[in-house]
Amino acid sequence: MRPDAFRVAQAIADVTAAEIAPHFGKLEKEAVRHKSSATDLVTRVDEAAEAALKKALSALAPGAGFVGEEAAAADPSIVAALSGEGAFWIVDPLDGTRNFVNGVAEFGTIVAYVENGATLIGWIYAAPERKCAVAVKGEGVRWDGGTPVVAPRSNDPPMGLRSMGWLTPQWRDRLALALGKNLASRPGRCSAYAYLKLMTGEVDFKLSSRIHPWDHAAGALILAELGGRAAFLENGETYSPRDSIDAPLLATAPGRDWAEVSGRLLEL
Repeated sequence: MRPDAFRVAQAIADVTAAEIAPHFGKLEKEAVRHKSSATDLVTRVDEAAEAALKKALSALAPGAGFVGEEAAAADPSIVAALSGEGAFWIVDPLDGTRNFVNGVAEFGTIVAYVENGATLIGWIYAAPERKCAVAVKGEGVRWDGGTPVVAPRSNDPPMGLRSMGWLTPQWRDRLALALGKNLASRPGRCSAYAYLKLMTGEVDFKLSSRIHPWDHAAGALILAELGGRAAFLENGETYSPRDSIDAPLLATAPGRDWAEVSGRLLEL
């Protein structure tokens, strides 16, 4: 049985209040360590929040598998199950860990509920603001209890966020040139806030390079329910939950033309 979307949102808020918020700006150095690189951080807060979320979410949808970012760091093979049959929770307990460690108030929790390879419900909780975006497939999006207001495009060229560090040099050089020539962009270091800014039209696009399901499954559903899109730049395939991959993924805000932005990025 599918979980109640708003009971899940409350569970996320409760875990954030107990395990994350009290440590913002008060984190000891020994609570932080590196994972795959100097900028890929994990803290005791990430791990405690993931454990608490696993317990809470498992009670709301008994029998669903659990794919958390920190569990996948310990055993990457668990992610491959997402493209098969069955129900799964996908969880990023503390997205924007680097921001959290450095005292930047852009971090949150991302949760998606997936059945048979399709995201049915997605949640992005903006922890500093204590606001949650909830998308239910075919039923739209709620933001902080209401309907999100999407600002129309006002930028020419379109303005967005970029994260290209995991691309091959060929892709990275090509896209950097296109961004400089045809678009406006700035670094984006938190998937949760990137998708929330896309949801409201604060930015027109986000270009990502390391595509983990816990970063994108919920956000892609939120955009799709509002008329936006997240798709791979190389072949135009719409994003769906899958194993992690390094490839350029372009997400566009509602009311923006994915084909136009991708065309500007791929212009020879």
